[in-house]
Amino acid sequence: MNWPKALTAELASRRCIVFLGSGASAGSISADGHKSPTTWHKFLDDLKGKMTSGDKVLIDKFISEQRFLDAAEVILHHVPQADFSAYIREELVRPKYKPSPIHQSVLEIDPKVVVTTNYDDIYDNFCRQGEAIDGYNICRYYEDHLVSDLRSPVRLILKAHGCVSNPSKIVLSRSQYFKEKQEHGNFFKVLESLFLTHTILFLGYSLNDPDIQLILENSNIAAKSAHPHYIAVGNHMDPILKESYKRTYNLEFVEFPIGDFNALNKGISSLKDEVLSYRATYAY
Repeated sequence: MNWPKALTAELASRRCIVFLGSGASAGSISADGHKSPTTWHKFLDDLKGKMTSGDKVLIDKFISEQRFLDAAEVILHHVPQADFSAYIREELVRPKYKPSPIHQSVLEIDPKVVVTTNYDDIYDNFCRQGEAIDGYNICRYYEDHLVSDLRSPVRLILKAHGCVSNPSKIVLSRSQYFKEKQEHGNFFKVLESLFLTHTILFLGYSLNDPDIQLILENSNIAAKSAHPHYIAVGNHMDPILKESYKRTYNLEFVEFPIGDFNALNKGISSLKDEVLSYRATYAY
């Protein structure tokens, strides 16, 4: 993977925010070595099996079309909250997942801020073993200490869609996105401002999250910048679509062979080495 030198400098100076998507946790393994975090397809399919009623054929259609928000909207309407919470704990807590290679590289890169839409707490728990002198704080979208944390030396993990620590606050469906953005608007306003003022590196992310797409689009409209955001992706995207994403979201693509996640892990580890070398050279 060919990482731009500008990105290395941004990470080394901690002007770059790392955004972890579900792919960052996909390489994690449970304590017994037999399980990895589930995919979106399986996550929703398993929840579908807990429905007390509803149109499962329609849900299958939504999932096959990657209309995950629509599938979740129908599913959650028919799944009791207690059953949902129990499934979250069974799937994301009890396996006691170990950090993935991506988690390990990001922790060594040591950014000031990491943002994630993941519900799991794999990276959160791993950070508690980190060596940042000022420690780590976790700020979930419904908490009110984000600005104070940003203005302190503490390293910060932003949970934009909630966390396994409180399943009732997990954001999964379209109506939940709308409700939480209404009730916790300050968090999302600050998140939007971070996209305006920082470089973002997306890891384990597929650009399917409509909430983040909107933030990227709005920030690019609000203030044009010569400094792009970056995303690590498999080298399969149609050139026309890729050019559209570049123009719309101010994104640069750093590609790896599609499906070769070992190459992705090695590439991110190489980026980590470059960042640490740059930081040592320029005394950041």
